[in-house]
Formats: sequence, structure tokens, C-alpha cells
Amino acid sequence: MENCLDKELVERYVGGRCSEQEQQSIEAHISGCEKCRRLIRSARSKAGEPAGTPDPAEAGDHERSDQATDAQNESLTRSMPDASSATFIKRPNEKDLPSTYEGYQILEELPLGGQAIVYKAVHKATKMRVALKVLPPGMSASAKTRRHFELEVELAASLNHPNIVAIRDSGIAKGQYYFSMEYVHGQALDRYVSSEQLSFREKIKLFTKVCDAMTHAHQRGVIHRDLKPSNILVDDRGEPRVLDFGLAKAATSWTAAGTADMPTMTGQIKGTVAYMSPEQAIGRSDLTDVRTDVYSLGVILYLLLTGKFPYDVSGSVAEALDNIQNADPVRPRQIISRFDSDIEAILLKCLAKDRVERYQSAAELLGDLERWLDGLPIVAKSVSSLYVLRKIVSRHRDTAKIMGLLTVIVLAFSYMGYYLNMDRVEAKEYAETIRRRFIEEAKTTFGLDRQYTFLAFLEAWHKNDGRDGWIAGLLGDGSKEKAAAAFLLNPEAIAEKEASFRQGLPDGYGWFGDFVIGESYLKEGIESEALEAYGHSYQAIGQLPIDGFGRDKLLKSELKARLYELSVVNEGGHNESAPAVGGQEK
Repeated sequence: MENCLDKELVERYVGGRCSEQEQQSIEAHISGCEKCRRLIRSARSKAGEPAGTPDPAEAGDHERSDQATDAQNESLTRSMPDASSATFIKRPNEKDLPSTYEGYQILEELPLGGQAIVYKAVHKATKMRVALKVLPPGMSASAKTRRHFELEVELAASLNHPNIVAIRDSGIAKGQYYFSMEYVHGQALDRYVSSEQLSFREKIKLFTKVCDAMTHAHQRGVIHRDLKPSNILVDDRGEPRVLDFGLAKAATSWTAAGTADMPTMTGQIKGTVAYMSPEQAIGRSDLTDVRTDVYSLGVILYLLLTGKFPYDVSGSVAEALDNIQNADPVRPRQIISRFDSDIEAILLKCLAKDRVERYQSAAELLGDLERWLDGLPIVAKSVSSLYVLRKIVSRHRDTAKIMGLLTVIVLAFSYMGYYLNMDRVEAKEYAETIRRRFIEEAKTTFGLDRQYTFLAFLEAWHKNDGRDGWIAGLLGDGSKEKAAAAFLLNPEAIAEKEASFRQGLPDGYGWFGDFVIGESYLKEGIESEALEAYGHSYQAIGQLPIDGFGRDKLLKSELKARLYELSVVNEGGHNESAPAVGGQEK
């Protein structure tokens, strides 16, 4: 849209009567036209909306990071929606604020952006402070807008997680739709990380809580679609809280054509462009799924750890969208020379342009971050003997010291035997005893990480990339993982080899057999049989004592991810045969 807006078009936009194509054109135009923004503000004022209602081109992020001060991010701040410096027209006077919404005392308007208005309020009955989100009168007249607002309430209210802002109440007052949610007094995630000067490891630990919250949402069929630092507030206790599900979409309401009734990213401009995924950048809302949120999480973590975006977003909106679709992300080690190679691999996997190459859920991303925190090999990185050995030694430093001490003991006793002229046969037998102890210690240490090598094998096996047989060789002889790898590599039909495989498993590991059988069916494309096998495995795990699962807990996370992918994402709806994948962890 090259020409400025005429009066009739402005009135239809403010009243919510524009077509989606017109909304796209208008919002793209006003992002760079101050004159038309003033026209819209004036029209809203005449329509009776509060004077502080933000423009879609001006209201967006709650706060910007202090660390993003280079030329690239300054340009981004100018070209993207942002409210970090209170870019509202003016703060309404106290007398201009509405007095109450069905038992709520309004205190002030909050600069949270979007086309809805957000107030800080007090619930009169409980005296609790809340954030009250209200649709302006003009937008309440649109049936489509009301439906999207109601859907936001439904989706957000379905979530119950300590790191997700909870919905308290909703209703209609004076013809305006509203809902109340927890009032969080805190800072946007990027500003908090900068102000607290968190270490690299502390940033990762804080971010895992965000991933855990999104895992909870994804497992309940809710995709956020607008994840960015300003939608993640860190409260006074240092806990991140995800909010603003205004662009959320229900995975269970997808249709085959991807045309279910849910909010769209109007003109792909709503939300902050810099955090969009490639499928959002091309306007394909039918392609958005949990992996869209994984991509946005990757951009956020990249920014927190490097202080920059993974590619140039400093130009026009069109240029930024093109870079999101086509530009390769800058490797973090080109920004910070000593950047951790494992975290770099995790970030690049999140930021893959092809959704298939990303983590397939927030749960998988969370798993790799937790493995990094525990000093274990990560799935995102190619497995090699040297890499696994380095991670094992790094994690088990105390064990490595003991093994080193045993080596010294062996040498010391050998020297003493020689020096004291001991009987050579007795000295040799004693040294051999010490050597055997040393070997047993080493075997125990390597056995601790069989589970992670097995997961790397599964990934290679599913992809048919030729590394599966080699990785299987790294698994300990006689282990259940080695037996499972041999079973999966065996080209015979499942029915012909299943009985002998199950008989060879140790007592109490029937759940593991079901999990492996499910993997076989999954690769063959028999998803109904795979889902049934995973369900049996999950139910068997539920019967184990809390302390009886040990380090196999990682496989439970992988199992839950498989259940979610089959029963929610791929099937596009709820499957009655699949157990719920939420609930308490063992």
C-alpha cells in the first residue's frame, strides 16, 4: 500500500470490519507511517476507546533487552513493533480509567501492547492483584475477533503449570469481553538476564524452565506461536512465567487442509518478526505446529547467550522475513570464540529451516539441555567414541580421579615389589588384582552412559543415515540396549523375532520391550500398532516404584515424546487408546 489511508478505510479498520487482506496491507503500511498512525488514534478516540490504546505498529514487546544495543538491534527496534520506551500516545488520567469490570477495581493501564487493552486491577472479593485484558468496543463488534479472544481464554485456561501465567476469570461487562489473569511483577526475560548478569550455565538453567512450561502446553495441544522475551516475564522469585496466548492455536483442532477456526498472524506482522519461524514468515499457518515454538525458543536462547539475532533483521520487514526463510544462522562461535560446542549444536538444531531437522517437540529440546547440564552426551551432536569418552570423563571427574589414583597404586606397588625383592610371582598376582579392579571401575563408568548412546542409535536408525550399525557397536555387550539394537537391525519381520527378543530381556524390563517394539512399528509406518505398544510401555512404567526407574528415566521422556507426536500432532486429534502424557514425573 503506497498511498496513505483514507477516512473510510481507517473507520472500517478501527471498527474491525476490514477483510484480512486489508488488515495485512494497513498494518504493513502504518508500521512506517506516523501520519496514518495518528489518524487511527484519532478514530479510536472518537469511537470511545481509551486514549491509551496502543497502535499495532507501536505496541508489541513489553521490554527490550539492555544487551541488544548494537546497530542491528537498534534498527530492529525502529522497524519492529515495540513498546519498551512507553510508545503509547499518553497515559490516561485516573479519571479516564473505567471504574470497575464486574467486581474488579481498575488501578492503571499496562503497556503490554496488542489491540486489546490490559489493566492492572484488584479483584474486590479476594483483594488479589490481577491483569485484566479487555477487548475495545470496536473490536468486540467483530464475531471473528470475539471468537479468537474466547479461544485465547480457553487455551490459556487449559494450562496449569507454575511457569505459565494462569487465567482467573472471564466475562462480558458493558458489552466488552474481558478476562483476568495472574499479575506478575517482574522483568522481561532478556532484561532480567542482562540486569542479573547471569552466567552462561545460569542462563541455560533458567531457560529449561521455559522449555518445561512449553512442554506442558504442547502435551495439551496448545501451540503459543508468539514466543519472545517480552512474553516471558521473570517474577520476583526468579521464576520465568510464559504469558500472552493471544496468537495460540489448538493442535487438536487442525484440519487436513489446515483451515481450522483459530487466530491467524494477520499479515504475518503481529508478534515480533525477529522470533518468527520460516513457516510463519511465508504465511503458512497450516504448517505451524509445536516445532514452530521450538524455532522461536531457539531464537530466544541464541539472543540470551550471544546478545545478537542469528541473522540480519535490521532492514525492512520484507528483508527480515526473507532472511528468516533463507539466511543461514551465524554460528555462535563466530560471535563468541569460546562458545560451548554442544550448546551451539543445540541452537543450530532448533533453528533448522526444515521442521523435520529441528527438535520435534519442546520436550526433546528440554532433554538435550538437561543432558548438557548433567555433563552427558547430547542427541543433537554426532556420536563418536572420543566425544562420548570426553563427556563421560567430564561428568565423572571424581571417578576419573579415583581411576587415576588406582593407576598410581598399581605403579607404586609394582615398584615396591621390585625394590623389596618380593617373590616375582606374588608381586605379579597382586598387580594383576589391582589391574582388574581398575578395569571394573572403567566398565562401570562407561556403563552409565549406555542410555544416551542408545538414543543416538535410534535417531540414526530412523534416519537410515548409515551410522546406526557403528553406534550400536558402542553399546555394552550383554546390555538390554545392545540386544534392542540387534533386534532393530535384524531385517526379519517383527512377529518372527519378537518372542526371542523379549525372552532375552532381564526381569522387570517388559516396558523396555514394548518401547522397542513400538519403535519397529513406527519405522514401518504402522502408527496404530506403534501407539498401542508405546501405551503398554507407559502403563508398565507407571507400576514401577519411584526409585525403581533409575537412569532409565531418559527413555521415559523419549516415550512421552513419541506418544505425544502420534496421539496429538500426527493424528490431529485425541486418541482414546493413548494414555495421557502429562502428570507427575517418576
